[in-house]
Amino acid sequence: MPFRCVVNWLCLGAAVFLSACASAPLHRPPVSTLCKMETTPIWTARDGTQLPYQQWPGSPADPRAVVLCVHGLSGAAKDFWPVGESFPQKGYAVYGMQLRGQGNDPDAARRGDIRRARQWQEDLLDFTAFIRARHPGVPLYWFGESLGALITINTAGSLGDKLDETVAGIILTSPVVALRENLQLSFLKNLALRTLMLMWPGKRISLEKLGNSAVQVTSETTHREQMQHTPHYVKDFTLRLFGQIEKLIKTCSESSARIRVPILVFYTPNDVLTSKEGVERFFQQLASPDKTPVYFPKSYHLILHDRDRAAALEKLGEWLDQRTRSRP
Repeated sequence: MPFRCVVNWLCLGAAVFLSACASAPLHRPPVSTLCKMETTPIWTARDGTQLPYQQWPGSPADPRAVVLCVHGLSGAAKDFWPVGESFPQKGYAVYGMQLRGQGNDPDAARRGDIRRARQWQEDLLDFTAFIRARHPGVPLYWFGESLGALITINTAGSLGDKLDETVAGIILTSPVVALRENLQLSFLKNLALRTLMLMWPGKRISLEKLGNSAVQVTSETTHREQMQHTPHYVKDFTLRLFGQIEKLIKTCSESSARIRVPILVFYTPNDVLTSKEGVERFFQQLASPDKTPVYFPKSYHLILHDRDRAAALEKLGEWLDQRTRSRP
């Protein structure tokens, strides 16, 4: 079977997934903000890998809570600038984790690849321990977007009853907990793709060749327009990375049944990846007695970078404030 045919099938099942997750701001942050972020700190993972992370300036010495952000596919830690710009002045410390194999991974050869999704989960746990050591006794919240939400969900599920010892709560925006039906492959196409993934796991797929640049990722911008101001955009990904993401999606339901900490979920009907019904099914499966859904009918996949940004930040602030009232 010609490889080009399989690539065409990936356009629906995977390329749209990638194009929608290339996270960039609807409007760029101020130049003053960008200048403040030229010096990027480094932390060391359990396997000795050194990875950058983002710490937004202005947080108090004794914050009310820490918000640890996990970005989407082809993204970078600084994509959470809407949170990092506004929440330190409210008394919160905001950090952005840089996923290995993504936009700002210092190892350029590793960008666009991951051998096992478990590596992302281990990095999240290690980075969390690193940040908790900097803020002992301060409540810490995970905030995952898109792929970052998938990683957050499955990491939380892996902790089980020990989750509340690690985080005080979880925030998710546009979690890709299930693909829309129109993105599902037929049996034969699925079989062909899996065969190719097995035989050639390191094969890279270039997004530019997949032809989905016109996919709407915000109410005002397409994927092509987002790429114009996304310097950390990753142009191609390995087939094995697709397989690892699929595993994360498949285990979301199982993980949701183990999440009992407070959880806030942002979602929209215009997400090109996951239907509102898919997110709502996932939400119903969450075991947490304290779970809050927030529906944004005007936005697309990148809610924090779309028309509902201000409303999302307001809801996030209210939710965090309610859970940190006992702190100054």
